[in-house]
Amino acid sequence: MMKLFNKIKKKKESLLRYQYLRTGPENGWTMSSDLYAKCPKCGYYMSLDPTQSDMCPCGNLIKDIDYGRFGARTGDKTIEIYQKKE
Repeated sequence: MMKLFNKIKKKKESLLRYQYLRTGPENGWTMSSDLYAKCPKCGYYMSLDPTQSDMCPCGNLIKDIDYGRFGARTGDKTIEIYQKKE
């Protein structure tokens, strides 16, 4: 039941402003200004622009460009990756 709910939720979001691509890293993280990571706890969309550090409001998702770190306290496999629609 939960898997079905997640599929419906991802489909709804992809119809709005972001296109769902995958969950978790794909041979490491790809940093690009047209990609966004969604915090699994608070739903914040974080730009994966490699020139900007960022942290979601709940503190779960963190991107630190000075130290080259990116991840979530809930684990990398919980991070959903999206591409913003033009």
